[in-house]
Amino acid sequence: MVKLTIIILFLISFILIIKGQDYSISNLNNINIFYPDSTAATFCRAQFYFLVQIIKPNASPIVTLSSDNFNCYQILGNITSSIFSCSKNQTLPNFSNYSSTFIVNGNSSKGSLEINYECKGYIIKIEIIQEVTWNTVHKYSSIVKLNGLLDSTTISVINNNSFELISLGKSYYRIIYYEGYFIPKLSNLSQWEISFNNSGTNITISTPYNIKKFKNRNIQEEIVDLVQFPEDGQVNYNSLYYFTSVIKFRSTSSLQRPINPLVFRSNFLYSSLPRPISGSIGNMTYIGYFYLEELLQYYYLYKQKDDLTFQGIPITTNYTYQPLQMVLNHFLKSTNVDNSSSSISLFTFQLPYGDLKYNYSFQYCAYSFDYRGSPPGFQAFPFGFSSGNNLNYNMTISVPTRGFTSQPKIQFYMYDYHGIGPVLEVTPSYIVNDSSQKTVIKSLETIYVNNFNYLVRFTISDTYGLKYIDTIDSYKYIRFDAESLVSGDIKNGVFEVLYDAVKYGPTFGRITFYNHIDTTTSFIPNQPFSILKPNSRINFPSIQLQSVDHLKDIKDISYRFNDVDITDKMVENIIYFSFNNIDNYKNLPIGFTLIDPRSLQDMDFFHGINFDYTIILKSVYIFAIWDEQNSRFYIKFKIPANTSPGVLDWMLVFNKENYLINTQLPDEYQLRIISTKFDNYGPIVTNIIKYPNSTTTVIGWLFTIEDEINGFKDGYITIRGSIDSSVYNITLTSSDMVIGSGGNKWKGDYLINIPYILNDCVSQGYEIYYAVFTDTFGNRNKYYKTLTDVELTSQISHDSTVNPFIYFLKDISSVLQVSTLGVCSKIDSTPPVLISFNASKSSIDVGSLDRSITFNFHSQDLEGLKDDQYPIVYITDSNVKIHQITSNIVSSNSTDIEYTCTMEVPIGFSHPYGFLISVYGFINRGGSYSGFSGSQLKELGFSWFVETKSFSVSQPIITGSSGIDNDGGDLWLYGRGFINTDTITLSNIIETYSPSMTVLSESAILIKNVKPSNYSINILLTNSQQPTIQSNTLIINPNIYYFNYSAAPLPTNKPQSCIGNPVCGGSNQGYCKENVGCICYSPYIGLDCTSKIMAIPQPKPNENKPTTVIENSNKINNNHQITSNISIIAIREVNSVTGEQVKIHYIDKWYYNSITSTISNYQSTIINNNISTTINATLEWFENKSNITFANQELIMNPSTIKYTVELSSYKFSNQLTNLQVIIEAQIQSNENNICSNKEFGDTTLDNSNYIKLQVSSNSIYGRFLKRGIVDGKTVTITNELLDSKLNSISKENNIQSYIGIEIGQYQTSVIIDPDFSLLLDNRIADSYSPNSICSTSSSTSLTKGQLIGIIIGASLFFIVLVIIIGKIIFSKSIHLKIIYYKMFKKPKDSY
Repeated sequence: MVKLTIIILFLISFILIIKGQDYSISNLNNINIFYPDSTAATFCRAQFYFLVQIIKPNASPIVTLSSDNFNCYQILGNITSSIFSCSKNQTLPNFSNYSSTFIVNGNSSKGSLEINYECKGYIIKIEIIQEVTWNTVHKYSSIVKLNGLLDSTTISVINNNSFELISLGKSYYRIIYYEGYFIPKLSNLSQWEISFNNSGTNITISTPYNIKKFKNRNIQEEIVDLVQFPEDGQVNYNSLYYFTSVIKFRSTSSLQRPINPLVFRSNFLYSSLPRPISGSIGNMTYIGYFYLEELLQYYYLYKQKDDLTFQGIPITTNYTYQPLQMVLNHFLKSTNVDNSSSSISLFTFQLPYGDLKYNYSFQYCAYSFDYRGSPPGFQAFPFGFSSGNNLNYNMTISVPTRGFTSQPKIQFYMYDYHGIGPVLEVTPSYIVNDSSQKTVIKSLETIYVNNFNYLVRFTISDTYGLKYIDTIDSYKYIRFDAESLVSGDIKNGVFEVLYDAVKYGPTFGRITFYNHIDTTTSFIPNQPFSILKPNSRINFPSIQLQSVDHLKDIKDISYRFNDVDITDKMVENIIYFSFNNIDNYKNLPIGFTLIDPRSLQDMDFFHGINFDYTIILKSVYIFAIWDEQNSRFYIKFKIPANTSPGVLDWMLVFNKENYLINTQLPDEYQLRIISTKFDNYGPIVTNIIKYPNSTTTVIGWLFTIEDEINGFKDGYITIRGSIDSSVYNITLTSSDMVIGSGGNKWKGDYLINIPYILNDCVSQGYEIYYAVFTDTFGNRNKYYKTLTDVELTSQISHDSTVNPFIYFLKDISSVLQVSTLGVCSKIDSTPPVLISFNASKSSIDVGSLDRSITFNFHSQDLEGLKDDQYPIVYITDSNVKIHQITSNIVSSNSTDIEYTCTMEVPIGFSHPYGFLISVYGFINRGGSYSGFSGSQLKELGFSWFVETKSFSVSQPIITGSSGIDNDGGDLWLYGRGFINTDTITLSNIIETYSPSMTVLSESAILIKNVKPSNYSINILLTNSQQPTIQSNTLIINPNIYYFNYSAAPLPTNKPQSCIGNPVCGGSNQGYCKENVGCICYSPYIGLDCTSKIMAIPQPKPNENKPTTVIENSNKINNNHQITSNISIIAIREVNSVTGEQVKIHYIDKWYYNSITSTISNYQSTIINNNISTTINATLEWFENKSNITFANQELIMNPSTIKYTVELSSYKFSNQLTNLQVIIEAQIQSNENNICSNKEFGDTTLDNSNYIKLQVSSNSIYGRFLKRGIVDGKTVTITNELLDSKLNSISKENNIQSYIGIEIGQYQTSVIIDPDFSLLLDNRIADSYSPNSICSTSSSTSLTKGQLIGIIIGASLFFIVLVIIIGKIIFSKSIHLKIIYYKMFKKPKDSY
């Protein structure tokens, strides 16, 4: 391609020389048709890139390129060539063709080019792809296709606070509806409408909204047990303390995902969605938090009414702002510039906060240079604190930088949480006036690696050396430093970065290259970056999809296990799926993640309005594997223990914009889980006793920690001294429970004791600033008063629902603070001194394997150093990137302590100018601390600086890998220097071997066919050539899958004999399977395959009760009508030993709800022993043959079948010896006379169930009753009993009725059973020969002669036997036989 471009340019130049022109102009665009950037725009932005070249030796330098109304400027240039960017806003016209001439240096005769282009508006055609659906990640959403609209176009929506359109590519858009849309508008609307502006015309998108999917099952949702913490909503807060008031409530909604937004003063942009934490569907507990707004504020918690409109429950908060003392001010005591080092300048400044009397309260400080683009680094105590205490202190900070720069001033910022702080402005010792010396990109390559990862390879040159590359997409700052150098050096080298195309995606901001004199070279995306390769454009990679129709294409979703019980156990599972148009997907990386409530909480999911799911989902994706043999994908994953019951939510991710959520799919594709102990909430502290008190000298707290479901596992607490900033980190485990308190893991007492030395002089308070508590299955609750070093690098969360101290929000600082009484009258003003400080290396190769450096130092204080305090050593580069290591104590006495620590310097850190060392955090017993900046260490003659001129790029270093499980397979390694290796060695405790490998680049290696292993794997790269090169050893731990989930054993029916004449109805209707019975071909059914399922219209739902009435007219005689009836009539409590009835609850009143055209729902309630039990019946009509799963059993639903799913909530049993029966009535009758009826009850052949068959004439109703159900979330065996004799069923020749009792043992929370019914046409009419038949007199046939002979012979034989028995009795001596005889033949007295 490059050669072809050069040839074309050469030919153009040759022609132009012949024409006598001095310059050639080449249009680098591949399109000449332009559209508006925004749908609301009334103009197009015509954008061209031109390559201008000198083609005559004596031509003037290229200065300008111009054209009427075009704005042109040079973006790249050298002596002979330039690339110009030219743009113009062209008003949308009645016609669209335009022509412009571009000329060089204002002289058209020397060089010109005429360009024709078009400007067009949008003609948009709307196609609805998916109706409105709901999921927790982005709430209500739908998908539409806006044909005719470019994906890059900004859609100018009307009322953009209510909804948002997100481009998915190929003209597809996801519409996300926010609370501002659906709360005020949602009702019985079947269409949701939004509008946007298209060149002055409003276009409306109307998306279907299926009301029935979101409606409660006839019983209006109620919000009960609503509790606010604190009760009056009053909370004190400051600028760094974000934990606010919290509410808990219980919802009776029958929906798994009810919609209960918590909204601030009807301002829908300030809303959050309470999250479920425990319970079951219909009895679920939620917790939610309020936004941080000062003074008295009003909120509304919304619930859905019967008509789907929202009703708001008013709640108030009243927050009091308590401002912190400002840490920083613009005053500087002194500034010092040290240029004595040949490689670095040392800037030092001091801040006299002691003079300003501003107290320090452990808040963070930020540090940055103004012109270097990167975000600030954050540090908290002890960094920078050189002397004093929190009431009167000094800060001394040294920053390394170069003595030369292209900038006239070097400005260093240090500011607090208010953005206020001093500016250190220094004039550099040498200014480089050479702005033309910028970074040159020689080449840019993008190489796909695996999953969502690409390698981006830059080849650059820069006279002063490349420092780093950065860009900003719509939400994230992305930066690549010197560690990306893989060959050459920073002046002429190759940089490789591993780029996650989903985490970052395509960037829309400038891509900027910074060199070491602070000159920048910036490019906008899709801009030419090289004169040598003018047709190449700069972009970060994105995953390109051949199709975004995955919602239509996905099919055949199934799971290794369904109806999975995850109560108290994690379960390993596999999802299988495929697609139509499979060639669009086979080579596509497809990520998978769970988004159930528990998994979302582990990701620190933000439950407010989410504009970018990739920001709020901190997921580690599992990737699909293509199974060629079965033409499908599969993904192994783990279901967390005790997550929410019902359907498990998950997401498939295709690229940054495109993902598929399970709630967008039909019911048959859902993974159902059972959980009787749902727990999505960490441990909380319910009681606090502070010490010291009048009875003890212990200093600390006694916490009562509760976790009522999973139980408390461990905790971590950070305590700080208010005067000397001393810090104590305390770890708790369940073994630390106070002995003798009678506690357990669900509720126990724990003593948090501060290590207290009685001769400490200072009087001060100790306060808990950070605490995290974890339960036995990983749920965490976390508290922090201010951002500490634990939280500095993580997302700041305002989610107060995780606060373990919600019972103490009223005055939490007071509760979490204890005080000591010192023995001194004043604070010791003399801080600790540093006797020695030594670094083991003065220079380091930041590309070598050995990048470790050890620091040994010695501190002294004549009043004594405080025990258990550990100073921190920092290393700082010229961009204020800081790394730190906490020291350990080697030895100590009453006045002196020796410390040591060893740090591994990051790859490429501060190359080539070296880094600065500092140490802070020495604390004495008198309440004072000290620390030493780099300049202070230098003044003391100690180690203060380490050179980093050496950077070995050929040394192989493995920095990471892709994931692998215990089945082995392919493994990717990431790092550097791989091109120099040829052998890889893998070892575990079993074996050592060397698999094949493919070196993709300096940074990536593919290892093929890693062997299965359940053990850790050690990986080593080597080069067999001399001298031998060896990498570091990387240890990876395979993800272990055993798939040992075991459901309840299946109840099985006994083998049956094949019956019928012909057997099994003949070869067209079934076949005989040995030890099984007859296997019938659809639509035939029954033990002998002689009954045929009738295709009938769907019965009309009964809106009063869950009764199905099926009517069928005889085709020969329309006067003959068959009517069948299936009903749920009662709940019956029976003695489990005798079977006797204890109680029966007839169900008369039902609440009806139509879910879909084929699904109806009924709900009723019975009361027993003052406890309500909800009966929930869902009737689903199957028009076609379908496969379903219930209770871990695959079932075939025949055509024209009605399925009853019956759910019971908890029931108050009369005693421990009773069971419960759900009684279902089945009946079939005919208006025809002189016929027979018949009844059968027995075992099915294949599906281990019972069946009931009621037949009149040639028509039957057939019911299947499974021998298994879901009880308390577990699959268990149940029994089905025929109750006709007990409930007096009807048995007539043309009307037969039966009662079936589905019996369940005692349970705690819930029961689900699942019978189904069909109408049959029998090959054989019921007659007197049918077993259990009932016939009318006229329908009985005359007895044949053979039958009469048989009856006579049988009667004669019976008479003879009877005579023998009587004779035996009369002549027997047995008194017992004579009594029997007497009772048989003696006439009763009243017969005389």
